[in-house]
Amino acid sequence: MIQRLIVKNSVAFENVDLEFQNGFNVFSGASGSGKSVLMESLLGIFGLKESNAELIEANLEISLEEFGLNLEEFGLLDGDDGLILSIVKKEKTRYFLNRYASSKKRLSELVSKFGKHISSKGAQELRSENILRVFDDFIASKVPSHKELLDRLADKFATLVQMRADLRDLEEQEKNIQALREFAEFEIQKISSLQPEDGEYERLLELKKSLSKKEKIQESIQEAMEVFENLPKIYGALALIGKENKLFEDSAFEVKAILEEQNERFVELEELDVEEMLNRITALSDLNRRYGSIKQALLHLDTQKQKLQDYENLSFNKENLCKQIKILEENCHTLGEKIAENRRNFLQEFQKEIALLCAQLLLKKPQTDLRICEMKKSGIQEVDLKLENTGVESLSSGEYNRLRLAIMCLDAKINHSKGILVLDEIDANLSGEESEGVAKVLKSLSQTYQIFAISHQPHMPALADWHYLVSKDGEKSQVKLLDKDGRIFEMARMISGADITKEALEFAKKKLEQNH
Repeated sequence: MIQRLIVKNSVAFENVDLEFQNGFNVFSGASGSGKSVLMESLLGIFGLKESNAELIEANLEISLEEFGLNLEEFGLLDGDDGLILSIVKKEKTRYFLNRYASSKKRLSELVSKFGKHISSKGAQELRSENILRVFDDFIASKVPSHKELLDRLADKFATLVQMRADLRDLEEQEKNIQALREFAEFEIQKISSLQPEDGEYERLLELKKSLSKKEKIQESIQEAMEVFENLPKIYGALALIGKENKLFEDSAFEVKAILEEQNERFVELEELDVEEMLNRITALSDLNRRYGSIKQALLHLDTQKQKLQDYENLSFNKENLCKQIKILEENCHTLGEKIAENRRNFLQEFQKEIALLCAQLLLKKPQTDLRICEMKKSGIQEVDLKLENTGVESLSSGEYNRLRLAIMCLDAKINHSKGILVLDEIDANLSGEESEGVAKVLKSLSQTYQIFAISHQPHMPALADWHYLVSKDGEKSQVKLLDKDGRIFEMARMISGADITKEALEFAKKKLEQNH
């Protein structure tokens, strides 16, 4: 709750320092006294209005964890229930959170979790998803297993959403992978069809070189072989002079063996398809040029085979994911049907609860319907709320805000929801009966909400826990908390105008005593 509000040098107030309590706080006063200016200062702290004063500061006592706020995100400490929100406006407007510089957006994000302002349309209370949440909470208060069904569906649907996203990613990859698969298959076929061996290219080049000199080499070998015919004479001469040379003899035999081996190779090459060899050299040369070497080409072949296997795994993963998605969709649908059945069973009872509040607020008879929608985390239904045949978006501003109050009141009754609620002249242009209905609903809401409201009719002040009078004091305005006599006098003024009658005083006294 807001414990203290300080406003300095606004357009209406020179210095305001108010201490507040929980419950129903109502502000009244003559037209132009500064009530709306004060509310605008309060809404400035909420980040909902521009600052209208040199300084606006609010001290709050609130357990932020209850509202699902991440304290670290806002630089707050665990267990710190004190909160100071400040706005300083001089040459520029600066925002502070617990005396540390912040921003209007950050301030608004923080307060939006617990602070509400009933003024314009578009608030979340009358959105279909919020009405459905209140409806589900209503059912869960009767049938606890309904909450378990909703939680299970929310978990499974979140998994389903993620799996569908994963499937879209796989399908996107698959579009590219088709081309990648074809490329890998082409690379594999290109290398595998040659069946190259490491070092083969170099050997074939040597063979090609030899073939190019075949005739010349053969002629030279033939001439050299003739020399070996005279070797016996050389050995004999060496023997006669007593100079045997074993090393020379061994070398001669080695040379002869080399020449004979080369001759045999040439004989074998007679059967070699030279054109085929040259084509293979060209093909291997292309692999060398593309991959750097035959060894690198063989490594690339292994890589492409692995990639092809990975691409095949992708298809398997996609097929497996599709099966899981189908199972999850069936599970979600089963849970959705059970939830839908509960909603159908309790729809009329829920509508009666809304109708009671609408009757109290002098609104037309509400009509709630369920319509089928695509599966969401909340199920396969949406709720449609109308006043008779008029949709929420077509309601007048007064009807809209009163219906909003009805849903808030029902939510508070079911969930004991709490927070801070600011209303700026919500009973303006309402009849006495309508204003009284609003006052009663706000009184009910004030059991869990701290409420700040401006009123021009006596019904809210009669039910208020705390009644403040805003009045002019020269050029500036002032605010003071009224005691019982002050409340009676102010209510009488609201009833009869500036010329307060005895009857108005008696009526105000009686009305206040009836409600306190």
